[in-house]
Amino acid sequence: MLEETPHKLQIQVITPEENDEYGRPIMGTGGESWQDIAECFCHDNSRRKERSINGERWVYRYNVVYEGENIPLGSHVRCLNSNGKIVGEGEIMDNAECHSEEFEGRCEIWI
Repeated sequence: MLEETPHKLQIQVITPEENDEYGRPIMGTGGESWQDIAECFCHDNSRRKERSINGERWVYRYNVVYEGENIPLGSHVRCLNSNGKIVGEGEIMDNAECHSEEFEGRCEIWI
C-alpha cells in the first residue's frame, strides 16, 4: 500500500459518435470524459532524467506511482491535486510490471 497519495490519476475516455440509419452523425452523442483510476503520487521530472524505450533515449515529464491495474501504453492520463488542479498530463510512454511481489501491486508509469 502506498503511504502517501496526494494526487488522483484519471484516464481519458473517448466515446465515438453514433450514426443514424443513413450513416450521419447524431448530434449530442460521443465525446470525451475523464474516468478516475486510482489515488497516486505524481513526480515532476524537473531534473530531466532519461529513460530508454526500445533502445531510444527519452526524457519523460512525469513519473506516476499508483496501485491498481496496468494501463495500456499510449493512453492519455492526467493527475489532479486535492483542489482539482492538473499537476501532470500526457500520454503513457512506458509502464512497469504492476504485480511483482517486491512492489505488492504498485504500478509505475512514465508520461
